[in-house]
Amino acid sequence: MKATTERPSFDWLNVLLVDDSQAILSYVSKVLVNNFNIRHQHVATSAPEAMQILRQSTQINLLFLDLNMPNIDGIQLLEKLSKLEYKGYVVIMSGISTKIISSVGLLAKKYGLNYLGTLVKPIHEDDFENIFNKIGTSRVKRPTLESLKNYEIIRAIKSDNIEVRYQPQVELSSRGFIGVEALCRMNHPSLGMVSPDRFIDKAEESELIIHITLAVLKKSMRDWKHWFAYGLDLKLSVNISPIALQQPEFADTIFSLLTEFSMPADRLCLEITEGVLANDQAQELVNLNRLKMRGVALALDDFGQRHSTIERLQELPLTYLKLDKSYFIDNQDNPNQISLINTSLSIAKKLNMRTIAEGIEDSRVMSLVTEMGCDIAQGYFIAKPMEAKHILAWQRDWLSLT
Repeated sequence: MKATTERPSFDWLNVLLVDDSQAILSYVSKVLVNNFNIRHQHVATSAPEAMQILRQSTQINLLFLDLNMPNIDGIQLLEKLSKLEYKGYVVIMSGISTKIISSVGLLAKKYGLNYLGTLVKPIHEDDFENIFNKIGTSRVKRPTLESLKNYEIIRAIKSDNIEVRYQPQVELSSRGFIGVEALCRMNHPSLGMVSPDRFIDKAEESELIIHITLAVLKKSMRDWKHWFAYGLDLKLSVNISPIALQQPEFADTIFSLLTEFSMPADRLCLEITEGVLANDQAQELVNLNRLKMRGVALALDDFGQRHSTIERLQELPLTYLKLDKSYFIDNQDNPNQISLINTSLSIAKKLNMRTIAEGIEDSRVMSLVTEMGCDIAQGYFIAKPMEAKHILAWQRDWLSLT
C-alpha cells in the first residue's frame, strides 16, 4: 500500500461498504484506511443490512455498492437510496459489462444520487484515485431553493436589476480568446445576486421571459460595443428562450438591436435548447431561418441532455453544437462516454457545425477535448463568469499565460 502522506486525508468521510464478498470488503477497507485515512467504516453483506445501517446512522456520506448481490441487488438498492433521500456519495463496484455499468450510472443520476463513478472488478489500488479526485469537486445535490415570485421578477425588470455575467470561450487549436457567453443574473434587494435557476423557469411560465431576454440582449450588446471600441472583436453568445422564438417579431427585434449597437450579425450567436427541436413550432423555424440568413450564428445548447436525432439536427440551420458539461464533468473516465463524445464530434463535422465543449474544469479535460478535435472550450479552468468591466484585464492575463 502507498503511504498516506502521498494523498490528502479523507478522514472526515464515514463509509458504508456493501458487498456479499468478504474478500472484497476486506480489500476495499484496507485501501481506504491505508491510502485515504478513512477509519469510520461500516460493512454490509446484503441490501437489507445496508438499509438498516443507513436508517440508524445519518453520518454515512460515502457508499461503495456492489451491483450483483443475491435477493435484493444493487440496482434495486439504488432506488431504495433515492426513496431514503440519501445525500452522500455513491460508488458502484461491479464486474458486469461496461454498458450495464454506464446505464446504471445514468440511473443513479436519474434518482438524484451523487454518483462518483465505478470501480470495475477485479479492483486495483490505483482505481480509487479517480474516485477520490472527484470528491469535493463533484456536483453534490443541494436543497433546491424556492423560485422567486412573479412580483420579484417584475420588480427586477422594471428596476433594471437584470444583470449579465460573461464566461470567456477560447479556440482550442490556438488558445485564442474568441468569444463570451452572456449569463443572466438578478440583483435582488434582499438576496443579493441570484442565479437564473431561481427565476428563469418561473419567468418562462409567462411572457416575463421575453422582457428578461431583451434586457440581456441590450446589456450584452452594449458591452460588446464597448469591448470592440477597445480593439476586442468577440463573438457574443446569448441564450434564447423558445418562448421568445415563438414571437413573430423576434427576428426583426434582433435586426434592430444589431443596427442600434453597430454590431455585425456574424458577431452574435443565439443559443437555443434541444426543446426547440421537439416543439416543432413553425414560428420558431421562421425566426431561426431569417436570423441565420442574415448572418446570425445559431448554437444548439446542452447537446446530449435530451434526445436529439441526426435528422432533426439537419433540419435546423445550426452553426455550433455545444456539448453538455455533463460529458466532461461526470463521466470523463468512462470509455462509453469517450465514444459518445467522439460520435457527437463526428456528427457535427459531417453537418458542417463547429463544436463547443462546456464544463472544462481542469487541464486534463482541456487536453482531452483538444486531442479529440473539439473546436472551442469554456469552463472554470479557463475562467469563471465575470462582470463586463473585467473582460479586458482577463484577456491580458490570458495572453500572458498562452
